[in-house]
Amino acid sequence: MKRSISYLVFGLAAMIVAATLSSCEKDDGGETPVTGGNTDELFESILKVYVETTVVPTYKSLAEAALEMRTANNALKGNPSDATMQAASDAWMKARVAWEVSEAFLFGPVGEQALDIDGHIDSWPLEREQIDEVLADGALGLTGEDAWEMEPDVIGFHVTEYLLYREGHSRPIGDLTEAERNYLTAATDALVWDCVLAYVAWVGEANVTQEMRNVFNENPAVVAHLNDNPNYKNFAQRLTTKEGYPSWGAALSEIAVGASEIAGEVGATKIEAPYASQRTMDVESWYSWHSLDDYQNNIHSIKNAYLGGVDDQTRQSASLSSYLAESNASLDTQIKSKINDCLTKIAAIGKDGKSFYEVVRDQTNSTEVTAAVDACIELQTLFDSVIATLE
Repeated sequence: MKRSISYLVFGLAAMIVAATLSSCEKDDGGETPVTGGNTDELFESILKVYVETTVVPTYKSLAEAALEMRTANNALKGNPSDATMQAASDAWMKARVAWEVSEAFLFGPVGEQALDIDGHIDSWPLEREQIDEVLADGALGLTGEDAWEMEPDVIGFHVTEYLLYREGHSRPIGDLTEAERNYLTAATDALVWDCVLAYVAWVGEANVTQEMRNVFNENPAVVAHLNDNPNYKNFAQRLTTKEGYPSWGAALSEIAVGASEIAGEVGATKIEAPYASQRTMDVESWYSWHSLDDYQNNIHSIKNAYLGGVDDQTRQSASLSSYLAESNASLDTQIKSKINDCLTKIAAIGKDGKSFYEVVRDQTNSTEVTAAVDACIELQTLFDSVIATLE
């Protein structure tokens, strides 16, 4: 995902949504909750649980997976073989999953109006001509520091994917040149720093392990980037104390804003746009044929943000869902049902074992594509109604 709208620019849109959805809310039997008193304490407790059981563990897993990816790619560079190539591909996939399940909370340090980590590591389509120029002109001398300063569409998850995969499979080791192996390790270093930066920015440098602090401080430019944006230092503390927000309801609405954003992104940008344009190059993660998994993992990120935890085994009693279950049970039921509907319908796009790349290329499964897009937009609309009740 390459875009994110912060709370500060969302206020007007939320007011419009509130006006247009008020009659619908009454039909559902819900009432617009008021902030203040015990409700503020409840919102504060929900935010703390959300940060502690969903956001922080997700970014910790992302940082750890990125470090595993670095280890695997260094091994591939030093000892190229089909086995190290497969290990590197597996490590990329693990890190990719960890990233995609974080996309429901791009409103914080990761967003484009903050540190823009999202744009730095997940831009697509790639600039293939520029990548080929790097490989031809100097990839053997490319360092991680060099890569971190390069344009986003020649680094990040998708250039490392391009170097590791073709048509859904790991490339044969004989196809990977020495220049490509060096490009891969340099781009991976840049990716590692961004993933660790996301984790450090959320929790604060003092609250991560010494290993993570060491990695964070490897590149002075990364440290300077966070220092130049102090409002995103230890963002977990800022969110859980509503620092910079006009009310607890406004702070809590960030969860719904993040969920709404990525639901709309999956439906309109990731699925509908490339299918309508028939541009296979616009399909995200198409070298690994991991697109439909990416999109489902984005929906899982919404599920985790809404229900709390990182999976069904780590859910907590305090969550945005539990609050809505008391204040607007019908809306809560609709959201949970629509989340599952999105997962089912996105998976159905790949019926008969097709990748989304093949679906776009061959213009097949149009009924399933339309159904998935509609479900995602419906989920976005439901979260927009949540935003309207909180602000």
